[in-house]
Order: sequence, then C-alpha cells, then structure tokens
Amino acid sequence: MLVKKIIQRVLEVAVAFTPKYNWCVLRGFPDYDDNRLAIYERLADYGCIRIVWVVANPAAPSPFALRSDTLVVRQGSLQDYFYSTFAKYLFITHGHFIKSIPRNQICINLWHGIPYKVIGKLDGKPGRNDSMVIATSELTRDVFARVFGVASERVVATGQARTDRMFVDRTRVRAQLALPDWPTKVFLWLPTYRKTSMAGGRMDGHDSGNVFNCSGFPAAEFDAWLKANDAVCVVKPHPMAPPVETAGTTTNLIYIDDNWLRAKGVTLYQLAGASDCLVSDISSIVADFMLLDRPIVLLFEDIVEYRSSRGFVFAPIEDWLPARVNVDYAGFIDDMTAVLAGEDRYELKRARLKRAFFDHADAQSTKRILDLAFGRNAVSSAD
Repeated sequence: MLVKKIIQRVLEVAVAFTPKYNWCVLRGFPDYDDNRLAIYERLADYGCIRIVWVVANPAAPSPFALRSDTLVVRQGSLQDYFYSTFAKYLFITHGHFIKSIPRNQICINLWHGIPYKVIGKLDGKPGRNDSMVIATSELTRDVFARVFGVASERVVATGQARTDRMFVDRTRVRAQLALPDWPTKVFLWLPTYRKTSMAGGRMDGHDSGNVFNCSGFPAAEFDAWLKANDAVCVVKPHPMAPPVETAGTTTNLIYIDDNWLRAKGVTLYQLAGASDCLVSDISSIVADFMLLDRPIVLLFEDIVEYRSSRGFVFAPIEDWLPARVNVDYAGFIDDMTAVLAGEDRYELKRARLKRAFFDHADAQSTKRILDLAFGRNAVSSAD
C-alpha cells in the first residue's frame, strides 16, 4: 500500500510539471461506450491534433471507422500513462489513475448516467478532483457535487453526451438491426447487475440467477406472448454482470451483447432511440429514456433487498422512478399489455420527472460539453 501511494504521488507530480499538448484522451468502460463516441464524433471540430482511445482490448474491432488522428492503446499500458500525462484534455467515464487534476490539464468527468443507486463518496469511495463534472439539471448538479466531493461550480448542467445518440433516424437504425418480419413494437430490456467480480466485486440486492433479475421468470411464456402480439424484446445484460444462462429457443425474445451490436453497426443508445419502450429495474438509462417521451416498464423484484444493500440516492426511490415498480411477472405483463394497447399510463409522472432531471431535451449536449472544455469557461481544478 505504501509503495502504491508513493507511485501515485510521483505520478501526480510528473503530471503537474510536464508540458501539455493538444491531445485528447478518451478513457472509460465499456471500450466503445456512447458517451465517448458522442465526444469523438465532434472532436474534429475543436482542433484536437491527436485522439487517444484507451480500451481494455485494442485487438477488438471498433463499431465505427477511426480517423487517421486516432490512436487506440491498452488501458494500464505505458502508452496509456504517457498520453494521459502529456494530454491537455481527458474525457473519462469511470475515474482515472490521475486522482487530482493539475492546473495545466482539463479533465471532463462524463460519468455514465444519472445515479439512482449510491455511488462515489455516498458508497464509501473516494471523491475526485476533476476540472468539470457533467450533470443534467440543478437537481443532478447537487447529486454529482456530493458523490464526487467537488465544488458545485465545477459541475455543469450541459446534459450527458450519450443521450445525443438516442435522437436517431429510427427507420435507418431499424433497417440496420435487420430483425426478421419487423414487429409492431420493439421493447428494449436493460437490467442492471446484481453480482459482479469487477472493480473488486460486490453483491447488490438478490441474485435471481437469470438475466431478468426475477425469480422463476417464465421466459418461454414471455416469448410466446411477444410472438402472439407481434412484438420483440431485445435483452442486453449489463456489461459488469457475469454471463447468465439463456438456454432455450426463442423467436421474439432476443439476447444480445456488445458483439451483436458491433456486427449490426449500431450502438446501445442508437438502439434505445429506435425502440418503442424501455424495460429495466434501476439502470441509469431509465432516466435517460425519459428524454424520448416514450413508455417505460419497470420490473424490480428485489427493490427491498437492493435498498438495504446498495441504497438509493433519492428517497423514497419509488417517487423518482417514472413508472410503477413491479415486483412480479403478473404486474410486469399487465404494464406491457397496456403499452401494446397504446396506453401510456405513466406519461404525466414521466413528464414531471423529466423536467426535474433535465434542463435540455435535445441532441446538443456534446456540443455544450466541448464548448466549455475548449473555451474560456472551463473550470480550473486548482481554483
């Protein structure tokens, strides 16, 4: 531990006293997430002469064509340390080995969604000293200031870059998905994880042993219901969740992963933008999806256990979720049936929460972030 602290201190001194170049480092998880993709697409307009994309697996193909000014390096490699030390701009989603950003560097903490569950200092972890932390409204500015332990003036309500990518041409994206016999309704199911071995490991709530986080979920029955109603449900497990058995033949219940998306040339938030309804439990995309003014269905069987083990930022959490919290299949399928019938049961609640969570409901969050990062209004971490 002492050696690690010494190395960390030496690194911080090196970063503070080395020259900085007009380079941009994109660092986070998963390798090609929509937050950094949105930033990457616009960086060419801001005069960055070299873009360094830090990934866990440089050999894996990117879901898009990289420009000639882009270098892909392995996370934790000497190149990662080199470019992070000499780059003027850092864009991060899951922290960085540089804990305290010096005056001559700008680090934009994009994070990866509005936190429903406790994170950062609220979860017993250390804060960060970033130049800018991205939020979405006055409400979430306060949340991010608390979870990262930063002054509120460093938290900016630009909106999150990844949500720009939900505002897509639905016809084009659906054509790329190439689902057979294009259905009347497309549900996208994005559950969060319960058990993970990543980041030191943890267990939140109750592990039901299936991808739906619902004990004894009747997958075959649900698949038949989808087929009978000319609908499909695309299910993507959380990237931090361990592999879950999805054995059995299904026709309208489609399990996907990042490789599936990459093969289609579509990213997760583009898929969300092309979907008619989101299904989830406590994933942060529940808040993001409100920007689209489309139905959201919740299945959160272990909400009581999750409240006592992980905990929530907002209380009572049910007041801050945009739909009824179903704890069993019967309630879940009742809400799903209403969506198929064109009934938007929770439209008014969703609209109220959208106003609280978001100052902007457009596809310009990335521009607002980069205008601040590259302009005179970027906040110095040494103030």
